[in-house]
Amino acid sequence: MSETAIPPQTLCEFLQQSGAQVHVFDMGRRLVEIPTEQMLAIECQQAPYPQPFQRSAMLGVLFYYQNKAGNSTEQQIWFLKFPLDEQGLLSLEARDDFLRRIIEQLAEQTLAKREAGKNPQAPAMVGDNPHGFTPRDDRMASFHAKVAKRLGQPPSRFYAHARDYFSGTPGFDQWNFVGLQGIADVAARLDEDNNLATIITAIPQLPATPLAALCSCLENEIIDPALGSVLGIRLEHALQEGDAATVAAVLRGLSHGSDQTLLHKAIHSTLDSETGNNVEVLASIAGRAWQALAHSDTHHRAFLQRLALCEAGQGAFDNIMADLMFLPCLRRPLLNSLRHLRDRGECTAQQAMIIDNFFQSLQTTD
Repeated sequence: MSETAIPPQTLCEFLQQSGAQVHVFDMGRRLVEIPTEQMLAIECQQAPYPQPFQRSAMLGVLFYYQNKAGNSTEQQIWFLKFPLDEQGLLSLEARDDFLRRIIEQLAEQTLAKREAGKNPQAPAMVGDNPHGFTPRDDRMASFHAKVAKRLGQPPSRFYAHARDYFSGTPGFDQWNFVGLQGIADVAARLDEDNNLATIITAIPQLPATPLAALCSCLENEIIDPALGSVLGIRLEHALQEGDAATVAAVLRGLSHGSDQTLLHKAIHSTLDSETGNNVEVLASIAGRAWQALAHSDTHHRAFLQRLALCEAGQGAFDNIMADLMFLPCLRRPLLNSLRHLRDRGECTAQQAMIIDNFFQSLQTTD
């Protein structure tokens, strides 16, 4: 692509016109690949962003070029964060600003390489680009695990050690030396090397820390019902013990299961317990299991009641609600349920005050 070329309309088109193979991943609520056609519709504001998180589209953009033998070369990754408007549509101003910066940088790189007698290569994102972000460690590990599997590449060098740990060979108390990347590789390859059976056997015996690490990776996978059942049993034990951190972790692990009835049962049990008031637990439900709230009026009303009693107070209620309200499937049902709880006297004075303050903040924002 030359310095004088007319900039393409979308990010996808820009990369495709450079000859790249492109894969775009949602890095926000859950790590999932966004089909190219859907991403093009999002970039043209023909469709809202499907899973907004913190009012943003958080993207992992993988692109690479193929040589004559069909092997991928010059693999690059951009992590991009663009704001969304009130309808959940991508900010074209931010996207266009990013493209301008990249095109200008590419022109400078191309000129410098030509002057040095070298061939221009793929555009690389500069470190101070305001639209870039750094994913948290567990999400980064899951991303690399998924990309390797997607491209038919072997897992990382940490994979074998993680598999050995989950088999119980060194003892489940020996988790300090297990790399997060290895755990992510195992979670991304449950259909390989008997990993599913190994994980199912391990979960009842895992200490809280490696269990939480595993669940943070499983939240990005469509897990098998047998694995979901074992996680559900672990959740019931954690509820009995009042272990909110483990409850929050297991809910994340269950959130993307193929049998959503297991998730619904887990949320019902959680919201029916004292642990249901814990802000970490509520944030896990809102951030990772939001689809269960959309599925059931009973779930989201119980969730709202618990959120209004949360020990973290008004700030937590407002922040979690503001994030959920950006999801098209939840905005109207949640607002209707809040009015129902308040107007029909189905909440305490404290809950009513929290709800009223939230409605006032909405009016101020609007």
